[in-house]
Amino acid sequence: IAIDTDMNKAPMLIDAAPVFMIVENVFCTYFFFELVIRFMAFQYKLNAFKDGWFIFDFCLVILIVADTWILTGVMWALDIRAGSGMGGMSILRMIRLVKLLRLSRMARLFRAVPELVIIVKGLLFASRSVCIFFLLWGMIIYIFAVLFRQLTDGQTVGDQFFQTVPAAMNTLLLNGVFSDNADIIMAMTAETPYLWPIIVFFMALVSLTIMYMLVGVLVDVVGVVATSEKEGMAVSYIAQQLREELFRLGHKEDLQLTLNDFQNLVLEPGMIKIMTGVGVDVVVLADMLDLVHEDVAKKSPTGTMTFPDLVDVVLNMRGTNPATVKDCKEQIRVTK
Repeated sequence: IAIDTDMNKAPMLIDAAPVFMIVENVFCTYFFFELVIRFMAFQYKLNAFKDGWFIFDFCLVILIVADTWILTGVMWALDIRAGSGMGGMSILRMIRLVKLLRLSRMARLFRAVPELVIIVKGLLFASRSVCIFFLLWGMIIYIFAVLFRQLTDGQTVGDQFFQTVPAAMNTLLLNGVFSDNADIIMAMTAETPYLWPIIVFFMALVSLTIMYMLVGVLVDVVGVVATSEKEGMAVSYIAQQLREELFRLGHKEDLQLTLNDFQNLVLEPGMIKIMTGVGVDVVVLADMLDLVHEDVAKKSPTGTMTFPDLVDVVLNMRGTNPATVKDCKEQIRVTK
């Protein structure tokens, strides 16, 4: 995208150099067949449109195909070029908008790098706290801007940095928060030494205290979101693995497992591999099969275990889960 933006001066693909036409068609073909292969990989085709990433890629491919093949074909058929009058200019504006939408390809990185999703969600989750910090920054800058405007009135430093309250706020913001502070401190204290503790206090308050508080909040929020996202990805992964294994064994997703079915299912090599891979002690689970199924069956009107119940059992039996009061009660019940 960057190379095309810098080096391709043609407003329309039909007027571009051959190398740009070839590259655009290669990328368009690649994205198109990738989408087709992903669509064919779904056992139930309608499930493809329940996948958010597939819908996003589907819309993206439509835009790319429209830009690379459809619009180019229409312009070639109608012999429209960049300088072909008002009709061409209208189409040119539309093409430029479509080309800007190609930047949405960058969102594909979120699927390839889940950590980016965690960071972005953390920033969105922390947006309210960040806005509050910015508001606090603004209040502090405004207060000190009024203070310095009055204290430096009629002085050289006042005429240079604090002519008005808005100018004073701009000076404090640009020189106090976003850059090194030595120049403004030296300039202020050269004529009026008693301003030194005030400006230093301001710098320490805004540049150090508030900044590190903001960093701490962001780190804490990103940590919480990261934990939540990792747990969500783990749940999705386990559910997908169990679903595929059940299909392989001939079960459907709406299965109803009796105690005997549950015992046989847990002893399947594929199920043992999946549960061991996510940290479940299969031996302990095998010893507690009766109790586990009994607890689940109590909550079910039919007295059987469903697929969501099976996923919950696997998730709850992971060795990395922290112990809770409920676990202690269950342990006491088992020992009795």
